[in-house]
Amino acid sequence: MTADAERFRQDGHRIEKWSIGWMLLSLAMWAWFGYRFLLDDNRGFYARAEDSRALVGILALAIIPTILTAATLVYARVLFRLARRTGAEAG
Repeated sequence: MTADAERFRQDGHRIEKWSIGWMLLSLAMWAWFGYRFLLDDNRGFYARAEDSRALVGILALAIIPTILTAATLVYARVLFRLARRTGAEAG
């Protein structure tokens, strides 16, 4: 395996670890959103909740780490493919 392929592989593993961290953060935020949403269970279905702005804010904040998770996973996969291709070209 060439030095470039090894570098791509190491970077892929590092980025994959970051994606796991982002995934845990996004799961925690989605759980927080779900908890707050289910906490407002006693109101009517179409009635306006008093803390609906807080729910929308939590939802908006939960989307950010979800997108970062997807982006870092794709980037890690690209690095792994580059490592495999670079290693195959050298061998």
